[in-house]
Amino acid sequence: MANTFLKDERVNCLSGMGQLDAAEYLSLVEAVYRDTGGIEGQRAPLKTKTGINIRKRMVEDIKNGALLPPIVLGAVVGDETFEAAAKVESNEGFAQLVRSIDKSRLSIIDGMQRTTALEAAMRDSNIGGTKIRVDLWLAKSLDSLVYRMLVLNTGQVPWDIKRQLETIYKQVLLEIEKGATEISVFDIDAKERRSGAGQYRSTRIVELFLAFTSRKPHIELKEKVAEDFARMDATEATANQDTLPVFIETMKLLAGLDKAFAKTACPEDLVTDSARFKEGRDIFTSAPASIGFAAAAAQYLLGKPGYAFTFSEMRPKLESLKAAIQVVVEKMSTEFVDYATLNEKISARSGRIGEYEREFFFRAFELMFKDADQLQSLTPCWSAYK
Repeated sequence: MANTFLKDERVNCLSGMGQLDAAEYLSLVEAVYRDTGGIEGQRAPLKTKTGINIRKRMVEDIKNGALLPPIVLGAVVGDETFEAAAKVESNEGFAQLVRSIDKSRLSIIDGMQRTTALEAAMRDSNIGGTKIRVDLWLAKSLDSLVYRMLVLNTGQVPWDIKRQLETIYKQVLLEIEKGATEISVFDIDAKERRSGAGQYRSTRIVELFLAFTSRKPHIELKEKVAEDFARMDATEATANQDTLPVFIETMKLLAGLDKAFAKTACPEDLVTDSARFKEGRDIFTSAPASIGFAAAAAQYLLGKPGYAFTFSEMRPKLESLKAAIQVVVEKMSTEFVDYATLNEKISARSGRIGEYEREFFFRAFELMFKDADQLQSLTPCWSAYK
């Protein structure tokens, strides 16, 4: 018999098509999303009249035995599962392989609305015997799977890019939490608020990733064209297997600097109602500061936007960046931060504040990384953007 899985040589993935019982499929998905509010929380249900009518029609069609297009799942697996998949030659073998995968490692690449319709049909009537087709993508590395996810989802306008990338980057967030215990990640719908250094909402990490892959601090996701370019940048970046590990290392550097800032505070005699930064942890609570950091780090590691990625030099540059930030961390003190200049400079503009602040912090961190050894304080950094 022919092998069920085909190999994508471009990104070293396996893709296999099989059938699953609808009830079993929904139980797998429930396990994946039980901590984030269920299936519907991952991609908002369509709210337009046309969209609602289409889904109602889909639910009714499912009840009447309609065959849905395949739902695409993805997972990062170890060598043993990857090798086992290459030997699967039957649907039963396919189903057993799916059951063997750690359910927290599964992601829905394509088919959230179909899954929502299946769930609704299951609630309304017993469709437990219904079979659905599943296209399962397996990868050994997170980069390969995310690249495949982005390519498959490019152009899907109804899916908000932050939610799309949070779902895709659920695996990245797991890797960050596993490999960087100093970082705490709040999901998009979590009610927790940042109360200390090293805590970041998943949507903020998505923004940092987009700033990192685009290598610039100005990404306005409300603009459709900007979304498309951001997605293209992300796709290009994740085509290389070193990008995601380096982004995760960059997040760890951000957390380290965040914690160093958090040990300082604006002197009491300088604290006014208009002072933007009164405590060190306020700095990276600010979106412009963290985005500016990510963009500056990306340019340090990958070069200016528009130029080809220099992946061969990325690892050595990462070590240099780590050393520069460590130098700053070791020098850190309230006097070193210079809150007076920081608060004065950050309040200098009244128009286009968000754009000004992103550029302000981008230039500040750019100088910090370049001149870490020479800095006697961060005053030159806060004065870098004229």
